[in-house]
Amino acid sequence: MTGRILVADDDPASAELLTYFLESEGFSVSTAPDGNRALDMGTSGEFQLVILDVHMPMYDGIEVLQMLRKRYVRRPIKVMALTGDLSDEVRQSLETGGVDSFLTKPVDLALLREEVNRLMAV
Repeated sequence: MTGRILVADDDPASAELLTYFLESEGFSVSTAPDGNRALDMGTSGEFQLVILDVHMPMYDGIEVLQMLRKRYVRRPIKVMALTGDLSDEVRQSLETGGVDSFLTKPVDLALLREEVNRLMAV
């Protein structure tokens, strides 16, 4: 499968792992180290999927999700949240914000592959 994915994560090790794995699956991957850069890149129209860490500097993943949803009303961009925060509050905020998929850290790479392929196929 091919396509462009934006990985937004302030943890360089997580971003590197996701980039390496997704590129090995045939995707073109760019990274954003904070919510502000994620928003700039995510609204560029270059990406089919954004994978967001929930807790990032500047704007958090929930804020980025909300702004992406406001920007892409007619043709929504796919957004996957990836976080170690398992709180009901975060999950509810993501669902209310219209997240397409939610995975927890540490990420199960087989599940990540399945979810990315599902979201990129639509």
